[in-house]
Amino acid sequence: MIALLLALACGGSSAPAAPPAPAPPAPTASTPAEVAPPPPAGGGIIGGEPILHRPVVVGAIGVDAIEAGIAAHSAELRRCFEDERAKEPTLSGRVLVGFTVARDGSVARVSTRSTSLRHPPTEDCLTARMEGVRFPPLLDGETALVSYPFSFP
Repeated sequence: MIALLLALACGGSSAPAAPPAPAPPAPTASTPAEVAPPPPAGGGIIGGEPILHRPVVVGAIGVDAIEAGIAAHSAELRRCFEDERAKEPTLSGRVLVGFTVARDGSVARVSTRSTSLRHPPTEDCLTARMEGVRFPPLLDGETALVSYPFSFP
């Protein structure tokens, strides 16, 4: 009896051992070796596709003020795309434009940060037109940094 208790206390058991967990299936040509993690909340994938779906503002101006300023110029900004789409009917994609809003509300240092449109004439037009957009003066600080996604279906 003592021998049986010692055997049980030391891990010896007459019960059958649990079967080992099955190994994951090996990747094949039709299954990837790794599955990419899902995109972050509110964003998309990286690699040419803008990762933002909403504007991001760092500085003392609200997102609503940025959206209102863009909306006031939406016809001329959209025309950048529509003029080029008339030449290339399959043109579509997203462009993430980065710019700085100065203390007085003017725009400086505009650039294409990311694009899936991959159409320089449209992207250059967007950045040139963004230089003419005015926003309300900043509430505080010298500049605000903005990343604004444009979507062209």
